Amino acid sequence: MPNTPDNPSPLDAHRAEIDAADATLLPAFIRRMEAAVRIADCKLAADMPVSRPGREHVILDRIRASVPPEFADDAVRLYRTILAISCSRQRIRILNARLGRRVVLCGVKHCGKTCLGNALAKTLGVPFFDTDALLEADAGKPVRALYKEVGEARFRELEAETIRKFIAGAPVPAVVALGGGVVSNPCLTPDDLHALGLIVWMDVPVPTAFERMAREGLPPFLADKPDPSVEFNRICAVRRPVFRAAADAVLELPEVLPVEEAVDRLLIVLESKVISQ
Repeated sequence: MPNTPDNPSPLDAHRAEIDAADATLLPAFIRRMEAAVRIADCKLAADMPVSRPGREHVILDRIRASVPPEFADDAVRLYRTILAISCSRQRIRILNARLGRRVVLCGVKHCGKTCLGNALAKTLGVPFFDTDALLEADAGKPVRALYKEVGEARFRELEAETIRKFIAGAPVPAVVALGGGVVSNPCLTPDDLHALGLIVWMDVPVPTAFERMAREGLPPFLADKPDPSVEFNRICAVRRPVFRAAADAVLELPEVLPVEEAVDRLLIVLESKVISQ
């Protein structure tokens, strides 16, 4: 017999069961997220961190014990995701209330500052700025062309002028990605860097950054070197203690992560700066 609304096939009937289950699950998920935000407000008032040691294990053990054994691993995986989303929502709520500063990402060239900065800005609902893009707008040409034309010393002077102008008029809060050499720019003082905002050093493996850079074409300060990889390693070794000294916090990214996971890690780092531990 042909399928009709009054005589659905077994497959259609099972799909209808799933649709009915989703109609129950989604409103419950929304209620859970709304409750998570209210919990964030309570934690904010009490100056409490989002995560409590051992709390996730208690929840996951309870979930595992409450479902048939054949679904236990899947249920735990599902709830790990739900708990991660819930914690991120709480951290966003707390940071929006407490941060009150620009978040400034620094690190070696091609460590992912622009990509992660854009994603964080969207997550927090604040503007995003890239100092290389600001310098390009001021100079009317790409930073690589500017560097090649004027040389490093003048380039750093122009970069410092752009950043001081930005500090004077940029909104707060916001997210800012710094050019790779900004923190070590001799034309900028520690007070200039402090005025930018809360500086987070993105500590990524040098080979990862070099591989990304090589895909786009080597910049002028490496293109004429006999071994660009060796020179890049040398520059990174020199800048590493400078980044560490300038940073208010460190985001360690020893492996390549999806952007969403990197943002979650950054939210944890930022929360640690605004909540008393």
